[in-house]
Amino acid sequence: MTAPKLVAIDDEAEFTKTLHQFFSARGYEVHIALTGTSGLELVELHEPQVVLVDLKLPGMDGDEVLQHIRRTHPATRVIVVTAYNDGGRTRERLLALGAFAHFDKPLSSLRDLADTVKRALESQK
Repeated sequence: MTAPKLVAIDDEAEFTKTLHQFFSARGYEVHIALTGTSGLELVELHEPQVVLVDLKLPGMDGDEVLQHIRRTHPATRVIVVTAYNDGGRTRERLLALGAFAHFDKPLSSLRDLADTVKRALESQK
């Protein structure tokens, strides 16, 4: 069985390092990008099952990344992980645009995120 592929796109290098360590230790093939553009390049190159993306990114933001992935890789599940909070309006909009899930930073638990990634993988079968 091949390892599930995950791309994490976030401009916080320490956060992406944490995600890489956490998911790699659980058998995932993890690729990290610090910008939306480089993240989309990784999506094209590795064709991950799941993408974790922040909303506030330099250049191309998370909204644009989500919409591009939904158009070009409709089976790929996108989970938004962001510190941006506006009382839930953005969460509703992102889910309507096709995000699989939304998490607020700081994360209360990486296990909750891992459970959601697992559900995203299962939803593709």
